[in-house]
Amino acid sequence: MQPIPGNRRAERGFTLLELLIATGVAAIVLLVINGTYFGALRLHNATNERTDATLVLERALGLVQRDLAGLMVPAGTATPPAGTFSGQFQDRPTDSLTQEFAATRVSPDLYTTSATVDGWSPFSEVQVVAYFLAPATDGTNTKNLVRAVTRNLLPAQTPTTDEQVLLTGVTDAQFDYYDGTEWTDTWDSTVTSALPMAIRFSLSVPNRDSSQSPPHPVELVVPVLVATKTSQAAALAQAAGGTGS
Repeated sequence: MQPIPGNRRAERGFTLLELLIATGVAAIVLLVINGTYFGALRLHNATNERTDATLVLERALGLVQRDLAGLMVPAGTATPPAGTFSGQFQDRPTDSLTQEFAATRVSPDLYTTSATVDGWSPFSEVQVVAYFLAPATDGTNTKNLVRAVTRNLLPAQTPTTDEQVLLTGVTDAQFDYYDGTEWTDTWDSTVTSALPMAIRFSLSVPNRDSSQSPPHPVELVVPVLVATKTSQAAALAQAAGGTGS
């Protein structure tokens, strides 16, 4: 039996209203996906930048710690007296092997055993290290933390100093010295005939968000494990006084 043409269901397409609703829903979905994607991308980039900055900071602090941990006894205060490979510990050296440059000194000349001895470096593990704050080269008001290293302490001519930029974007850096009772920002082994008991390195960096207050300085405290004759005598006298009481 032939179907009756009048009973056939008329085929129909989408109305204009349905197309507009579908387009609006698709646009909303795309906006949500776009916001989520770019938000995740910004978070990823910010995390990578912070991680890279943290790694650079940790590397710089590691070098400072190694230089301070390898500190040598100042010349004239050791038994037997130290020779060419050890100088005075002065926050403002009167006689320095470090070649001064256009920067602000923030540390003494550190006679330290932190150098690496290998087949490519024909020098000993003893080197002279000093830290400076140099003006930034990127046009900002920040500074660069520079590590000046003099390795050949027995040169035939004037020794050369290797300048290494450890950190950029620094606002301030400072070394303080612990004498057993309090911290001080000055030290001269020619006067005290001793080394400090500990050295503190403070580093200030600006906040990434200028609307927020600057973060607290990063501090590194390293005990000084070597002692001069004067320091040993003072420690023995203090121990004897404590025993007698």
